[in-house]
Amino acid sequence: MKPLFTVEKYSLEDLHSIAEIEKECFEKPWSYESFCMEYADKHKFYFVAKNESGKVIGYGGYAHILDEGHIMNIGVTKDYRGKGVAKAIVAKMIGSARENGIGAITLEVNDANKPAISLYEKMGFEFSGLRPHYYGWDSVARIYWLYL
Repeated sequence: MKPLFTVEKYSLEDLHSIAEIEKECFEKPWSYESFCMEYADKHKFYFVAKNESGKVIGYGGYAHILDEGHIMNIGVTKDYRGKGVAKAIVAKMIGSARENGIGAITLEVNDANKPAISLYEKMGFEFSGLRPHYYGWDSVARIYWLYL
């Protein structure tokens, strides 16, 4: 049986799809140009999930900073949420971080994003504090770490 999706390193051709998913997922999305700058940065590692037809249905990436990884963003199209896509992308990032000798991964997540918080906690990320006003005046970010 063929899997519903695969996760692989992203390519230049994936950037438009990633930018479109970003717009679908976030109130203040990154631009296509921002993703082009990420692509050009050798310290950034992004992955895409593609369905059976090869269409990008999700993405996620992290920055390698010294001996740490910082998850930049993760997005999944509405039709594929709740199907393990984000979990597979995060698992791919964790594997990549280990391969790159990273000792810990951190991220910020909106306190209102309960599905993402649940995912990170199930995957072993530990809550370590709050960043007030991170996503706007009345939005708090939760900080998480995963030690590898």
